[in-house]
Amino acid sequence: MLNSPADWIAHLRACAPAEGLPPLEGLPPAVLQGPGIDGLLWRATADPALAGEADAALALRPGASLVDQGRFRTLEVWTECELAALHALWRLCRVAPAPARLARLGELRAWHLEHTQPDNATNRPWALHAFAAAPGPENQLYAETLLLNFEASSARTEPLSRWILRDAARELELAAP
Repeated sequence: MLNSPADWIAHLRACAPAEGLPPLEGLPPAVLQGPGIDGLLWRATADPALAGEADAALALRPGASLVDQGRFRTLEVWTECELAALHALWRLCRVAPAPARLARLGELRAWHLEHTQPDNATNRPWALHAFAAAPGPENQLYAETLLLNFEASSARTEPLSRWILRDAARELELAAP
């Protein structure tokens, strides 16, 4: 079990070599800039002027997931989109903190613990840091399962998955006191 943010950071970096990856400061090397809330959240991390628009979208589905599952045909695609949006929300909370945003992040984390299996996605470790940084064994186990799914699959060699893991490590490092 990874017991501290420092343990998580070291392990995530060891699992995902940086060679050949784009810089972590920008948007992910995936097409996450579409019209949905996931794209909006990612754009807002790069342009805080969009934070108000992101906040309005976050308020549309209180007590529920960020992304309407009806947009997707498969649970796996929805889960990946949802967790990618949660990953972006964490970053937005860091670059432009606001009480309502932080509360929504905690609410979403709890919602996913109750409703989403961490192995429903494509083994990409989106939002791993959002769970690893939260207190409680359930959050830790969720993060560990996301990591195990990455480690036990071909995602280990995929540049996007490696970028996600390195970004999670960076976010944990930037959030550390």
